[in-house]
Amino acid sequence: FNMMRTSSQLFLAVFDSDSNPFSQHDFIGRVSVDLSNFRNNTVYILIYNLYKTAKCEPRRGAAPLGSIKIRLRLELEDERTLLLSNFELPASVYVNVESKKDFNVIHKTVVGNVDLKRYGLGNINSYVNELWSYLVVYYFLEDAFVGLLLWRGRSNLTLPVPLIPSFTVQWKHLTFPLHSIAAFLIAISVVENPDLLPSVSFGCIGWLLVATSEKRSKNPNPWIRSKSFGYFLLSLILGKHTTGPQSIEPNENVDAIEANSTSWMKRVKDAEEKANQRAIEYAKEQEEYWSEIESLGDGDISTKAGLFTIDPTRVYLYPVQEWLGIICDILRVVRNVIVWEEPHYSFIIAFGSFILAFVLYFLPWGYLIKWTLRVVAWVIFG
Repeated sequence: FNMMRTSSQLFLAVFDSDSNPFSQHDFIGRVSVDLSNFRNNTVYILIYNLYKTAKCEPRRGAAPLGSIKIRLRLELEDERTLLLSNFELPASVYVNVESKKDFNVIHKTVVGNVDLKRYGLGNINSYVNELWSYLVVYYFLEDAFVGLLLWRGRSNLTLPVPLIPSFTVQWKHLTFPLHSIAAFLIAISVVENPDLLPSVSFGCIGWLLVATSEKRSKNPNPWIRSKSFGYFLLSLILGKHTTGPQSIEPNENVDAIEANSTSWMKRVKDAEEKANQRAIEYAKEQEEYWSEIESLGDGDISTKAGLFTIDPTRVYLYPVQEWLGIICDILRVVRNVIVWEEPHYSFIIAFGSFILAFVLYFLPWGYLIKWTLRVVAWVIFG
C-alpha cells in the first residue's frame, strides 16, 4: 500500500466472521501501528497486543484481547520528498462500502469499539487517566533540567588519544556537558543584551526538541529510539540517509532494558503515591469544610432532581467530558512532538525554530519596540 503522509498509520483489527446477513461480525480487538519511526529497507517482525481502542487508556490493569504478528517493510524512494510533504494540506479520503455490516468493520478497525463522544463516567475516567499518563513528559523535562543545572555529561564526544610507546592513536569516548555550557553562555548573553531574547526564545524551542531526541536515542531499548535530528537533516540535504538498514539482534540490551524499565516504573509509582496522598488530604479538608457548613444551620443543601430527569449529572458532567476531550487532543499533539513520537513534525519545528532564531538575531529589537510604541502613542492618544 502507499503512504500519503508521514503520520499515516496502519490500522489492523481482528473479527469473528459471521456468515449470517442479519448479524454483525464480532469485534475482537484492534491495533494502530505508527510507521513514522521505522527505517527504510528494513524487515520488521512485530507482535502487537489487541485492545478495544487506542484513543483512551484501557491497558492499565486490563488484559489484552489477543495478539497479532505481522511482517512490515518500508520502501522510501526519496525521504526529502516525504519530509516536505508535511507542508501540504492532508487530502480527505472516503471509503465507500455496500452494507452496514462492512461499514461497522471498517469503522471499528479505524476508530475502535469505544465511543468517546458518548456521555459516560467511564469515558471521563479514561480522559482523566490519559491526563495522568502525561506525567511522562514532566519526567523528561525534569531530568533535562536537573542535568542542566548540575552540569551532567549528556553529549557523547570522541577524542583521539595518542599512545606514545606504540605510536598509535586510540579513540576515547567521553560524556560532555554540552547543554549546560550552552545554557550558561546563552544566559549571560541575554542578561548583557536583552535584544537577544526573541532569538533565544525560538532557539530554546529547537534546543529542547534536540535534547529530548538525544535522550530518547540513548534508551537501551532499540524499539523505543526514534529518528534523530541529524537523521532528518541529512535526509533534507541529500534526499536520503547514508546509513543502511537497521539491525536489531534478538534480546539486544535485555539486562539494561529491564534495569531502565524497573527504575522508570518505580519513579512513576512513587509520583503516583505522592499524588494520591495529596488527593486524600484534599478530600479530608473538603469533608471538614462541608461538615462546618452543615453545622451552621439545618438548611437542606442537597440537590433535588426533577421528576423528568433521568440522569441529573449529565447536564454538568457532559460539558466537562467534552472539554477533557479537547484538552487531551491538544496534549496528544504536544506530547507526540516533544518526545518525538511524530519525528517529522518535531524536526520541522526544531529546524524552523533555529532558522527564526538566526534571522531574529540580526534585528534591533530595542529600536523596533521603541519606535512601535512611539507610533502607537502618537496615533492612538495624540
